[in-house]
Amino acid sequence: MGAGDAASERTRLASERIARLKRDPGPVGAGSVGAEQSSHLAAERLAGLGSHGWFLLHDVHWPGRPLARLEHVLVGPGGVVVVSVKNWSGHVDVVDGALLQNGHDRFPAVETSLAQAAAVAAVLPAPWRRLVRSLICLTAQPELRGTTGSGIEVRGIDCIPEAVTGLPDVLDAPSALLLYAQLGQLLTRPQVPEAGTVRNPAYRPATGSPGAGRPGTEGTDDANTSRAALRRPAHRRPSDRRPAPPHYRYARDRRPGTVLRMVGRSLVAGLVSAALLAPPLWLLWELLPK
Repeated sequence: MGAGDAASERTRLASERIARLKRDPGPVGAGSVGAEQSSHLAAERLAGLGSHGWFLLHDVHWPGRPLARLEHVLVGPGGVVVVSVKNWSGHVDVVDGALLQNGHDRFPAVETSLAQAAAVAAVLPAPWRRLVRSLICLTAQPELRGTTGSGIEVRGIDCIPEAVTGLPDVLDAPSALLLYAQLGQLLTRPQVPEAGTVRNPAYRPATGSPGAGRPGTEGTDDANTSRAALRRPAHRRPSDRRPAPPHYRYARDRRPGTVLRMVGRSLVAGLVSAALLAPPLWLLWELLPK
């Protein structure tokens, strides 16, 4: 390729990039777009699905993980779709079922999407669990289409409406509305602590405290209770005391069988002592002067 051809190619690529910027400045300029802005941008695109019978939930709880959030959950004719938004730069593609960014496998993002769908499915009745799926939305690669080996669909932000509306219908309108209402309650109510979290046994949830229920106060009561438990001495309940060793139990053990055994052993010891001492005492008596 000559210098003229190379210059023409650069000019053509620059013209295409300018055209994309004019058509959709958000995703292409994602290098300057933060994660929160990317999520808002995806929410605006997903809002257009309302005319197709889809209901949207934004920024809701991740079931079983109180400190984690789900960015977008869609409920509609095609079931339930959990959408996670990624603002990845560079070259992103799906090759042989693997999600790659600049040649590096991004399998943690795929595993996270699978875990999100499993968590949402776990809170639903059994007949509806199979209707939950995950989708990864890429804001900086608007026209990307692909499916990972685990079945997670990867779509650029321009392809999201087509991917969602193209799902086969599995719910009628009343069922979709009912499922949406149920998920709205399940994913917005207060969450229980995560499984495996070590909690102070002396912990008692505070009622009516000024910090209860306010964001950013999670764990405050636990910390205060833990510090108080360290300051005061630990008192064991009688049921927690260790059993005394066998040789310390005689003072408390008053069963008749034990007393008889002790008396019998004393008599036997006395008779043996008398039998051993009788001959020396008799000899000493004979040797004494009369």
